[in-house]
Amino acid sequence: MSNIKVNICGIEFKNPVMPAAGPNVRTAELIMKAVDGGVGGIVTKTISVKPAMDPRPTIQSAVCRGLMNCETWSETSAEEFLDDCKKIKSAGIPIIASIGYRPEEVEILGPMVEHAISPDAIEFSTHYVGRSTDPIVEIASRLRAVVSVPIFMKVSPNFPDIEGLAKAVSPHVDGFIAINSFGPVLDFDPETAQPHLGSTYGQGWISGPPILPLALRIVHQITDVQEKPVIGVGGVSRGVDAIKFFMAGASAVQVCSAAIRDGHEVYGRIAREISEWLDEHGYNSIDEIKGLYKKNLESAERMPRTVRMSVDADRCIGCGACVGRCIQGALSVPDELCKVDLERCIGCGFCRDFCKFDALILKER
Repeated sequence: MSNIKVNICGIEFKNPVMPAAGPNVRTAELIMKAVDGGVGGIVTKTISVKPAMDPRPTIQSAVCRGLMNCETWSETSAEEFLDDCKKIKSAGIPIIASIGYRPEEVEILGPMVEHAISPDAIEFSTHYVGRSTDPIVEIASRLRAVVSVPIFMKVSPNFPDIEGLAKAVSPHVDGFIAINSFGPVLDFDPETAQPHLGSTYGQGWISGPPILPLALRIVHQITDVQEKPVIGVGGVSRGVDAIKFFMAGASAVQVCSAAIRDGHEVYGRIAREISEWLDEHGYNSIDEIKGLYKKNLESAERMPRTVRMSVDADRCIGCGACVGRCIQGALSVPDELCKVDLERCIGCGFCRDFCKFDALILKER
C-alpha cells in the first residue's frame, strides 16, 4: 500500500488532505467533524481583529458543481473563536490557524493565536489586501517577527504577477497556500431577476471545480520560481484532483466546497482515493509523483500547426460519437469507420475527448 504521509516544514501529516479555511470549519465542533471525516491536518476559519458582518444569504450553488459565496472571515470574535478552538488540540493532528488581513492586524493576531491554541503553523490570507506586492511583503515580515511557528501565505488568484509575488514573499514565509476563491463574479435567478446572495449587488466569489484549472496554473507558477512548499486548494473533490496538484508541485491539498456540498466524509474519501490511485499506477508515495508534470513538460512534444486528425482503423468502431463534436464538419462515418476530411480539419484535437476507444490521433499531414 502506498505511503500518503507528508512532511511540510517539519510538520508530519498522516495524509495530505486538510480542510480549507471556510464555513466548513467555522467552529470547533465542525473542525472535530472534519477530524472524524479523515483529515490529515486541521485548518481553522480565518479570524481577524473584528468579527465579520456577512450579509445573508452567503452561499449559492454555481456552475459545474461550484459554489458562489459572499462570506469573508469569522463572524465570531477572535477571543471567542480561539477559546472555542482550545478543545481541538485533543485531536492530536497538526493545526494550521488562519488569520488576516492587514500588517497591524496579523501583528496582533499572530501572538494571540500562538498563545491560545499553539498551532503548528499559521496561514495569513491576502484576499482583501490588494494587488501590490509591497503590502503583502510587509504583512509577511511583520508576522514573521512576532511568531515562532512556520507561516504560509494564502494567495489570491486575482494577483496580477504570481511569479513576482512568490519571489518577493518567499524569503519571509515558510510556504504558500494556493488559491483562494476567485471573484467577484455574478449570477442571479432569471425567473425573478433577483440576486442569489445578500451582497451589495449579488456579487460573490466562486470556488470548487470551476477554479481547479486556475489553481493548478498558479501552483505550477509558484513552484516554478521558488522552492518552498505549496499547499494546493481550489476544486479538489476527488483523489485524482489531488494527484494533479501533486504533479503540478503541491505538497498537500485543502478542501472546502466539496465538504460543504457532500459533508465531512469527503476528506477521508479523497485521501483513500489518492492512495488507491498511487497503488493502481505503481507508485509508492506522493513524493514519486510530486512535480511530475513539470518534469514531463520539459520533454513534452510540441506539435506543428500542420497536424491533422487521423483514425486508427484497428480501434475505431464507427460509433460516430466524435462526429457531432467537430464544429468544422471534418468528421463523418460513411461506412464502418470514421473518416476525416483533411481540408476541413484544423487539428484542434477536441474530438479526441469523445472517443472512448482512443482511435483518433493527431499526426502531421
